[in-house]
Amino acid sequence: MARQSFGQQKLFALVIILFAGLGGILYGYDIGIIAGALIFMKHEIALNVGQVSILIAAVLGGGSIATLISGPLADWLGRRTMLTVSAVVFISGIIVLVSSHSFAGVLTGRLIEGVGVGVITMIVPLYLAESAPASVRGSGVTAFQLFLTLGILVAYLVALLFAHSGNWRGMFLCALVPGALFFIGSLLIIESPRWLFFKDKKEQAIAALQRSRSETEVEHDIYMMTKIDIERKQQNVIGQESLWQKHYLLPFLLAFSIACLTQLTGINVFLQLCTLILQHAGLQSNVVSMLGSVGIGVVNFIVTLIAMLLVDKIGRKPLLIFGASGIVIALFYLGVISWLFSPSLLQGYLTIAGLLLFIASFAIGPGVVVWIAISELMPMPIRSKGMAICLFANCLASTVLASVFLKLTHYIGYTGVFWMCGIFTLLYLAIAIFFLPETKGKSLEEIEQCFRDGVTATPTHTQ
Repeated sequence: MARQSFGQQKLFALVIILFAGLGGILYGYDIGIIAGALIFMKHEIALNVGQVSILIAAVLGGGSIATLISGPLADWLGRRTMLTVSAVVFISGIIVLVSSHSFAGVLTGRLIEGVGVGVITMIVPLYLAESAPASVRGSGVTAFQLFLTLGILVAYLVALLFAHSGNWRGMFLCALVPGALFFIGSLLIIESPRWLFFKDKKEQAIAALQRSRSETEVEHDIYMMTKIDIERKQQNVIGQESLWQKHYLLPFLLAFSIACLTQLTGINVFLQLCTLILQHAGLQSNVVSMLGSVGIGVVNFIVTLIAMLLVDKIGRKPLLIFGASGIVIALFYLGVISWLFSPSLLQGYLTIAGLLLFIASFAIGPGVVVWIAISELMPMPIRSKGMAICLFANCLASTVLASVFLKLTHYIGYTGVFWMCGIFTLLYLAIAIFFLPETKGKSLEEIEQCFRDGVTATPTHTQ
């Protein structure tokens, strides 16, 4: 294959990132649209508190199932094929949902949607980590989170647009546009070069790398992949890789902890229930509470954009420490506000302020770092398997929290729930400070070599 020019390489790397961004939009839209749709869905379909909780948790539950099986399937069929599958499943879920007139039908549609976005959350960061050059890998994986926040913002705006008509089916149908674009894109992108290499399709892997890298970067990546491959063969571990091997255990446990604790901050629950939370705090008007949700979505998107620009310059660890610290402050503040004030306009506006601080802190730290950490920390032999387990745990933690959130507020109040999430975030902060290594600007193979050598300090080579 003929070498591409520098401009063509950068353009191709950008195309990879933008395609992944479409996956983020689908996931974000799916999370955000339920906040507005529920208000009007309840007028057509009788829903009790338990059923509302189940509908919120359904996408996350379907996603947890999908992430668990996506890893082995991605190793077997390839990353690109699984992206196509995810688009088909997601579109099918939308069609089932908008055609339904009962709780069971809507739940089925939400579960199918959840399976689709579950595959997306697993495969897109995996594909980006393996396909994007090291110099932009952090920004590339962060682009998934950026477009995820854009999807949430668009969902809030669409819900606001449909607020006067109350057409909740139209809210969901709008997701068919990015869904169709994602399906078309999945047919046009190249396969992951690292998947090709470890399937012994080395010439195809080199050709794929040449699409987005300089000759020096290609030689370096191939050298490191070959070196790791030789070491595995010498140790006679091909096909016997286990998460419990010494040099795999630490990166896996780090990624697993980050995956779980990211959801236990309460992020997905707050994003899906922000309209109801604001109404409970005293903003009873549907339009006013939706406008508050839009403000939260705008902050989420803008701060994530800033984080995307910083993550390959400042690094992953400082952003995570800064963001987790802000989340702790926001959650304990929200707990105090809920404890001291009765539902009123004052409490409503003070709650908006706390949620804005929470969202901004999450966006600058855990929001961008979680996908990078899960995809970067684990070595190639266990990457898809480890990511599948981590994202299953991520979705499961979110599903459990979403399913019990409204019931918990009856037993321990919003104050107790906010403080409970704050304690989980304190643990998150401790892990970020004491255990997380910096991986900025390092190839995946260098990060793997770092753990093989029993070192968690940053490797010296920078591309």
